[in-house]
Amino acid sequence: MQLKSKFSGERARYFTGVALLILATIVLSLDSLWLFWAVLGILYLIGAHEALHLYQKIYGYAPNVWHYVGLTFVWCFVYIAPPIESTVMIGMFVVGFLAYKGFDVHHSFIFIYPTLPFVYILALFREFGVMAVVWLVAVVVFADVGAYFGGRLFGNIPLSPSSPKKTLEGAFVGFMFASVVGGLVGLKYVGFLYAFVTSAIMAISAIWGDLYESSLKRRAGVKDSGSILPGHGGVLDRLDAMFFAAISLHFLLCTKAAIEAAL
Repeated sequence: MQLKSKFSGERARYFTGVALLILATIVLSLDSLWLFWAVLGILYLIGAHEALHLYQKIYGYAPNVWHYVGLTFVWCFVYIAPPIESTVMIGMFVVGFLAYKGFDVHHSFIFIYPTLPFVYILALFREFGVMAVVWLVAVVVFADVGAYFGGRLFGNIPLSPSSPKKTLEGAFVGFMFASVVGGLVGLKYVGFLYAFVTSAIMAISAIWGDLYESSLKRRAGVKDSGSILPGHGGVLDRLDAMFFAAISLHFLLCTKAAIEAAL
């Protein structure tokens, strides 16, 4: 009875999680760059809006319309130009313009977080194909699910002051699940051992991403970044772990490709 009570009362969370998985499955199975860019772009603009309001609560300065103009240009350019370079280039011009006009530039951090993580997810699709994104999603989902249920069943030791409800035991269970499952999914690219190590690094990165978002919300004095996803909060609440994991996977795959090209 006590075990059942730990998981009851969160139907909205489960329902939303299943709905998101179905959406991700449909989008990835169609293997269309345009569709992936469009869906990810919607999530990006919502997530960026959430981040701007987190920064507003932290720094006490309302976002300027030029931030939204810059963000829209970023996502348009990343479809036709090198994604990461496009982000840096446009962000540089927007930041410079805001400084020229005398606006507070604290919100310009938006071009680093969450813009760059979103761009890295798109870059994974463009440069390494849909299976790279499937690998990313598998690692993050199993890390999250493992940490959630592992924490509920065995959790006792708090993981971090930034997120006191998460436990060390839950993080370890999620880490192991994600590493093993990711090792199997990553067989398309490399052998199991390399895929296992890569997945383990992604799983650790996912934990850091989750804690980073938690620290931002703690500074802003809010529980969730938004409320668009019932039971999960906002887009940033759902994708925070994926952000850091995507950067790690892109780096590791690019490094592997560079080493192979040099040999």
